[in-house]
Amino acid sequence: MGNVVETIMNIEFFPFEQFPMAALLEIESACHPFPWTEAVLSGCQGQGYDFVVAAIKGKPIGYYITHRVLDEATLMNICVHPNHQGKGYGGQLLQNALERLKRHSITHCFLEVRASNKGAGALYQKLGFLLIDKRKGYYRTNGEREDALVMSLQLQ
Repeated sequence: MGNVVETIMNIEFFPFEQFPMAALLEIESACHPFPWTEAVLSGCQGQGYDFVVAAIKGKPIGYYITHRVLDEATLMNICVHPNHQGKGYGGQLLQNALERLKRHSITHCFLEVRASNKGAGALYQKLGFLLIDKRKGYYRTNGEREDALVMSLQLQ
């Protein structure tokens, strides 16, 4: 597999174009109760976007998407296939994203996380993200809507 962006431990990072969209949609569907569509994922390319896939031995296990505007960025999506969760790969993905943002001179990174996603919230806090706001009813659920916690990290 060509065009490796970076390697950390046993994970290699690639531009998303290196993989079939079907493989990325499979990860998305396995990770989210209301997954993004192919059109939404495909729309996350071009100027200001980083769509990076993490793979082990050439098999995608997760990805992240960031969007940069001026000196700020938003972590739009990050996920690790459930078969690979709990092994530190999410932290490695996030670290890779933050390092790439720093190389683009980004000073602040923002994200939203479901209030019920305690694991992700703990990871973000561990890496220095601070809770700055709450968006009531932001996420769809099977019944009621769920709040989003808005978090921010100063990078430089």
